Amino acid sequence: MADKNIVKKIIAAAELTPLDTVLEVGPGLGVMTREILPRVERLVAVELDPFFVHELRKEFGDKKIEIVEGDILKTRIPDLFVTCNLKPETYKLITNLPYNITSAFLKKFLIEPPAPERIVVMLQKEVAERICTPETCNLKPVTSLLGLMCNLYAECTPVCKVSAGAFVPPPKVDSMVIRLKPYSAEAFAAKWGLPREASAKWGIERGFSEDIIAFAAKFFAEPRKKMCGMLGKALREKCQNALTAIGESPDSRPAALTIEKWVGLWKKMR
Repeated sequence: MADKNIVKKIIAAAELTPLDTVLEVGPGLGVMTREILPRVERLVAVELDPFFVHELRKEFGDKKIEIVEGDILKTRIPDLFVTCNLKPETYKLITNLPYNITSAFLKKFLIEPPAPERIVVMLQKEVAERICTPETCNLKPVTSLLGLMCNLYAECTPVCKVSAGAFVPPPKVDSMVIRLKPYSAEAFAAKWGLPREASAKWGIERGFSEDIIAFAAKFFAEPRKKMCGMLGKALREKCQNALTAIGESPDSRPAALTIEKWVGLWKKMR
């Protein structure tokens, strides 16, 4: 990345402290690594490309940094931290990853423990805009399965837009940096937990989150189709009745539902 101002915004969004452990994924030639390292206690950098690993090890001979060659999607984070002699309870994640692994990457770090305290990630702009909405996400429909997953597990906010010209060579698409703050068990319960009042609508226990995501995935597989039209005759009427019961049209498409209503639909369709 050629634009130093974007790097500074990424670093600021991570809210780094001198006591932090940071996991940087895809450091490349170390543009962000140089900015992170002086600000934290320890840095673990995971890089897939052997050439970049060699160059990083040549430049950074500091005991504060561990440079690991490997595929982050095939790496168990607890094992990585044990290998690096670090406690994995709290860490922050900063990454500029290949856009084709966005969904798998975010799923890994949101669902598999231990979750980071912060995730600051650069994504394709159109993808980022489906995750970060200007309003509270339980009041606004989520327009993609990735948006549903991210907002169910974390508070998601945009950091800055990044034009293609910020890179050398420039890519074909614009980008956006976003920040995710994964919910602790207590924060998840406060945000999405079972309602305390009988008049309240739908809540969810954290253990059922993956079931809801898997349920929604069947509909988001064909997002332009009417939801009930994707089902066989036996389930179609049940789906229409369930949508009506949660206050939605029986002709609704997946992008019409808020997270709260996805929970309600899942409960009524079980």
